[in-house]
Amino acid sequence: MTATPSTTTRRGILHGIRSGNGFASILLRTVLKRRDVKVGLGILIFFVALDIVSVFYLPYNPRAPVSLGGVNPAPPSAKFWFGTTDIGQDVFSQWMYGTQATLLVGFLAALLTAVLGITTGIVAGYINTWDEPLMRAADVILTLPALPLLIVVASFYKTTDYTVALLIAFLAWAGMSRTLRSAVLSLKHQAFVEVAELSNVPRWKIMFVDMFKHTLPLILTYSLFAVGGAILTVASLDFIGVGPVTDYSWGSMISLANDASALLDHPSAWWWPIPPGLSIAILVTGLALIAYGLEAAFKNM
Repeated sequence: MTATPSTTTRRGILHGIRSGNGFASILLRTVLKRRDVKVGLGILIFFVALDIVSVFYLPYNPRAPVSLGGVNPAPPSAKFWFGTTDIGQDVFSQWMYGTQATLLVGFLAALLTAVLGITTGIVAGYINTWDEPLMRAADVILTLPALPLLIVVASFYKTTDYTVALLIAFLAWAGMSRTLRSAVLSLKHQAFVEVAELSNVPRWKIMFVDMFKHTLPLILTYSLFAVGGAILTVASLDFIGVGPVTDYSWGSMISLANDASALLDHPSAWWWPIPPGLSIAILVTGLALIAYGLEAAFKNM
């Protein structure tokens, strides 16, 4: 359901984790020097800014017909930048409004995935008695067909943005958990851990302060992939009509345009499905550029 760092890259990141360079300085150098990261950050900042603006301002009500005097769907014009739908709704306003649901699910699912993956991965790697049960649970999760299972659940139960984010996280945490476990296994015999244990530092502090700090590059990379995977997953659910119960999202816009045969009619209403479709592709690509750029930086440390 989500992309993950390659084996070679994970080794590079772990090498970077074990080195003495600070994560903040590495991140800063990466942003300043790598073009792919700067492009990805620019894309992400644009859509986050669009999301914030849409909370306070929309050109038109995305639900209400605003073009009643002409032929609909109407092509882009000075009044309706992205044209209108088959019932006269402004596509540009819907596109702006749809950013809210798309980013909410994406970032919330990534946050929940990170919480589950970090907790189980660090505990399994550091405490031997928890290793076997947690990793067997991760194996079970990894065998589940994520998207078909989500479709089945969403078909029988009315879902919201929050429940879909929770379901995505439940099916996505295992990959991060297994990778963090491997990182912790390679770290827990190093000097800083042994010194902490001899100094009677509490176990929880070693795991969730020291280990967390040393695996932060890996966590950040996985989290970026998780955001992109969640955005694609919820768009897929919306497209087939079993997504969260929201007014409009990018996936539901494409679904409505498809139901109205927007690309099949002659002339086609290409302006209706293309903006949300391109936005999904561009945003997920931007997140991947940041993630792969950070991977490359840690690999070369």
